[in-house]
Amino acid sequence: MASRPNILFVLVDQLGARWLPTYGFTAVSTPHLNRFAGESTVFERAITTSPVCTPYRGCLLSGRYPSQTGMLRNGQSYPADHKSLANYLNDVGYSTHFVGKWHLSGAPQENRWAPPDKRAGFQHFIGWESHHVDHFAGLIWRDDPDEPIEMPGHETDALTDIAMRQLTQAAAGASPFFMLLSYQAPHPPCSPPRAFLQQYESRDLLAEPNIDPAAWFKHEGWKADYDAQRFRELYFGEISHLDAAIGRLLDRLDQLEQRENTLVIFTSDHGEMAGAHGLFGKGVMYEEALHVPLIARAPGQSGGRRTRQLAATVDLLPTMLDFAEGESAGTAEGMSLRSHIDGGAPIEDRIAISEYRDFCTTTQRWKLITRGRTLEPAALYNRVDDPYELRNRLHDPACLAPRRTLNKALQRWHEHAVLPNRNESEHQWHLVST
Repeated sequence: MASRPNILFVLVDQLGARWLPTYGFTAVSTPHLNRFAGESTVFERAITTSPVCTPYRGCLLSGRYPSQTGMLRNGQSYPADHKSLANYLNDVGYSTHFVGKWHLSGAPQENRWAPPDKRAGFQHFIGWESHHVDHFAGLIWRDDPDEPIEMPGHETDALTDIAMRQLTQAAAGASPFFMLLSYQAPHPPCSPPRAFLQQYESRDLLAEPNIDPAAWFKHEGWKADYDAQRFRELYFGEISHLDAAIGRLLDRLDQLEQRENTLVIFTSDHGEMAGAHGLFGKGVMYEEALHVPLIARAPGQSGGRRTRQLAATVDLLPTMLDFAEGESAGTAEGMSLRSHIDGGAPIEDRIAISEYRDFCTTTQRWKLITRGRTLEPAALYNRVDDPYELRNRLHDPACLAPRRTLNKALQRWHEHAVLPNRNESEHQWHLVST
């Protein structure tokens, strides 16, 4: 392995760990991800630092919490005064590539060009700002100028073709490459090709104890109006279609003989409720929205392993810089996961923090959710004994010790990340709320 490996970071949109066989959900078919997981390190519990698109992406690229960057809502641009992951990797000789959905160039949030000064330092950019509502009518922009290119067929397939060509070009270069490939799938509204949809039709997909069979998904702008069963047929079809695309992508990496020198990370920005607790979408602190897949294959890794190490979005930047032997990101909040990808023992008492409309503090076993963006506890769940979060243990005397532990951790984080940025973050949150 060369001293600085290539890095391929595959980010999918709105895919909860709940809905993958790698995490125990057998109703969905993902043979290519299953194979990849069998060659990689699977983080059994990875938590999104913010269960919504733009704040997550800002956190991914900065290694900082949304309250620290001011990126608390969709439709904001990446702040010019925060060094990005691409900037760090540029500094140590990487060629940096972005392909796909960006959602970091500010308003308007629509299928449009992302101008060069809004691309957080990426040297090569093929993408769009956000919101392909029709997956069979996608547009994409290649670097400059502002001239859209139609993506043929389904967006997931066309984007994979583009990424494979970019991988081929990047692998032929003299520098190691970093590619962030950002799929919009399986973000609703879902329109999978028929071959992937039909395997889920006429099957009962509403088996979990927290599902509300009467939940209804309606979005006029997306021309969506159907029940939870139909939502899951479409959503699961998108997941299986995405799985096939990722299989092609990984095969291309092998064909290019880059597997032994490439760190590959697969994850999602947040999950999807899919009718659980009667909800659809994200933005809440239930497991379906908060728990994301995180699968990492180190350069040269062949055997699979699973780790109990609790991971969070803020860990991803330090992890990639660790592999890249880059300069330390002094402002990053997380820790490198490299030793855990390599099989190191987990830190059992680690606590992760998430923020959006509420704050959430979580461990491997417990989760505390606040009432809005305050320190007032609203719910306490034991996710091991109660994985579907049906029993709020907040006022259970037997749970006083974990409640105190999580409360203290939240207070420390709030004093460190929120209070010093309170004026700016509260202003931005007012924009979210309205």
